[in-house]
Amino acid sequence: MSFDVSVAPIYLLCRNAAYVETIVGQLSMYGLRATAFARAAALLAAIHGEAPLVVLVDEAACDDMALPQLLPMIARLHEGPLVYLSLPMAAQEQIELARAGVTDFLPKPFDGHRLIDQIDRMLEARSPQPARVLIVDDSETLAHWASNVLTMAGMRVRSVKNPLKVPQLIALEKPELILLDMYMPECTGDELARVLRQNPAFDGIPIVFLSSETQRGRQLTARRMGGDDFLVKNNDPDELIDIVAMMVDRYRRLRELMSRDSLTRLLNHTHLIERLLQEVARAHETIHPLSFAMIDIDHFKSVNDRYGHAVGDRVIKSLARQLRQAFPGADLVGRYGGEEFSIIFPNTSLLRAAQQVDELRLGFGEFRHLCSNGEPLALSFSAGVAQLGNGMQAEQLIETADAALYQAKAAGRNQVGLAR
Repeated sequence: MSFDVSVAPIYLLCRNAAYVETIVGQLSMYGLRATAFARAAALLAAIHGEAPLVVLVDEAACDDMALPQLLPMIARLHEGPLVYLSLPMAAQEQIELARAGVTDFLPKPFDGHRLIDQIDRMLEARSPQPARVLIVDDSETLAHWASNVLTMAGMRVRSVKNPLKVPQLIALEKPELILLDMYMPECTGDELARVLRQNPAFDGIPIVFLSSETQRGRQLTARRMGGDDFLVKNNDPDELIDIVAMMVDRYRRLRELMSRDSLTRLLNHTHLIERLLQEVARAHETIHPLSFAMIDIDHFKSVNDRYGHAVGDRVIKSLARQLRQAFPGADLVGRYGGEEFSIIFPNTSLLRAAQQVDELRLGFGEFRHLCSNGEPLALSFSAGVAQLGNGMQAEQLIETADAALYQAKAAGRNQVGLAR
């Protein structure tokens, strides 16, 4: 999730000048604007003048105000995260600090990556993507009512009357919840739910039955067939909104655990390939261009050998964060394996995709990674880009992009190769 750092400074309260220099230096490498204060009065005045994204408070704090008095004041003025930097402490002390207004704790020595991850998650929570809901109901009146209720709540809704079209629509629309009528001419809702649950790609999508059926036994039977909940039609609109929102949120959290790489929070290999298969099928059906890029960090093994795997992990996370900023939501970007990443470019020509990858390459090359000894480290990546051809399948597209990547490496690295 990207953000405008010029509008959102980070404030740091710390009287240790050397520690301040370390923190401000690390944050500046991410393009974050950090301002340090040695006195509480100056920090409070700054918060009054310009709202920060995050406030960092070092355990040594300052000379002009005690922490028990200061922290509640910061919490009242600042709605965002209040992060406490400290050495390990007892649970009781953490609880007392949380009561005073601290929202997050970061251990010393300061690790900019951990703070960046917290900031990214916070911004994603502030600006969530609209829930995608598919309504399946042969009654236009009831489908229109449910669609209006959910659309007014900020959700993205698609309606379909014929349940037999649902599998195809799921593949195209990727709904995060299906609102399903029980009784339709073509089939019953529980029959459709049973079919959907047989497909591993659809198995985890929440299904909520929306029906006039009031018999409890029939409702339970429908849920046993694959439904997650049962709502009676023309019920309270607020209840419909709340249930859909809660179930979509749970689905997203579970899907992220299953589909994301734990280090980078990008798609893992399995789900990257799954997403590419979907996009290849869509591109062939719609006759729209589709491009695919393979990225590999140059000389990465030497980074691990010389600086250690902890530094290597930070390098990988830095590139992953750059990719997340360039592609909000990161549903088209994945960690292919090790130091290799992949990007899916729907509706994008080979040259346009290559231009975007080259912009990423330039930005990554300008970034300076901090080693454990404080030494800045500049790195580069090579990439290969290919475009889907007539009759080409996902495996062939990957192989073609991979060949272009090796072409870039053979030509001297730190460049983007185009598939011939």
